[in-house]
Parts: sequence; C-alpha cells; structure tokens
Amino acid sequence: MKRLLAGRPERTDGALTIANLAREAGVSRATANRAGDLLAEFRAAEARHRRSSPQALKERIRALEAELRAVRGAEIADLRALARMLAQHIQVLTLQVAERDAVIDGLQTELARSVDARVVPLRRPP
Repeated sequence: MKRLLAGRPERTDGALTIANLAREAGVSRATANRAGDLLAEFRAAEARHRRSSPQALKERIRALEAELRAVRGAEIADLRALARMLAQHIQVLTLQVAERDAVIDGLQTELARSVDARVVPLRRPP
C-alpha cells in the first residue's frame, strides 16, 4: 500500500485500485477483500490522495475562482444599486436645500420691505 500511495509501484501500473493493491502485496483479490480494516485504510488514503492530487487541486482552484467571480459580480451589482440610490438621495437633498434657501431669501426680502421692521444691534457687555 505504501508503494502505491507513494507512486512507486513494482508490479502494477500504479492506479490506486484494490486489484493493484492485491497484486502489489502478492495476494489474491479475494484475500485482499477479506482484510476489511486494511481496505478501509486504503480507501481513506486513496481519497486523501485524490483530493490532494495536482489535477484535483487545479479543479478546486477553478471552482473557487468561478465562485469568487459570481460573488464579486453580485457584490458589484449591489454596490451599483446602492450608488444609484445614494445619488437619488443627494439629488432630493440638494433640491430641498435650494428650496429652503429660496424661502430664506424670500423672508429676508420681505423683512427688508417691511416698514415697521427695525433692526437693533445688540452690544456685548464689556
């Protein structure tokens, strides 16, 4: 099993199969199948090897990059929607400020025209 997992088979093509495990060990397939604990250990080691193989890692990288692109795309769409909403709020606030300034100017003009209006400057005590 160690030779197969290390990639140095002596009697087989090196594929991680139960038949190759039996051939490398020099026993029949039936004998290998009776060693349940050994087969479980071999299957677990084979699964770890499969997950850590360069091809498996490249596939995992591709999958993660695709997932990242999808998440980034969704985030960018959310940010664009937020920017549009904030621009609308800014526009409303700008109009409200302009309206308020117009009311203030109107009140100041009306006050200046008023005959009874007297402005008395306040002096600060010494």
